[in-house]
Amino acid sequence: MSDFMESAKNLFNTAVSRTSWETQKQLRIRSKQTEIDKLMEQRRQLMDELGMVAMNLYQQGALTDPQLSRLCASIFELDHDTKNRETQLQEIKNEPYPADQLGPSPTTNYAPPPPQPAAPPPPPPSSTPGASTGAGPAAGASGANRCPNCGNPLRPNALYCRNCGAKLR
Repeated sequence: MSDFMESAKNLFNTAVSRTSWETQKQLRIRSKQTEIDKLMEQRRQLMDELGMVAMNLYQQGALTDPQLSRLCASIFELDHDTKNRETQLQEIKNEPYPADQLGPSPTTNYAPPPPQPAAPPPPPPSSTPGASTGAGPAAGASGANRCPNCGNPLRPNALYCRNCGAKLR
């Protein structure tokens, strides 16, 4: 019973850690996306200004490079900054869940001792749609459920892969 409680505690702590990590990742993604959106808005404003200046100069017949180069340089700088932040955003999105935060290996291999009364209940669920849920733990214990992304074994009813963080549902 103590092993079960310790295993449940470890599983809970792992789930909390993973949820916290995923939340922080989403916050970083949103923050970086907001930065990119602001840069793109600045770029749009500069492009509008560039268009107005160019059109006014064209209408006056005085289109000169020094007046346009300041705006073009600012637009170029914003484009470069935007590309850097888009790269950072992609790195955040691709960031895997750190392996050192995974639960201890006994938790993943823990299987409660099979009680004798548990044998009769599996046949009734097999005749209902809940059979796949009942068969899930057995499939997970045999290693049949694997992550389509990295191939690591999955826990029954897992929403994310514990190794690579891929969303499973």
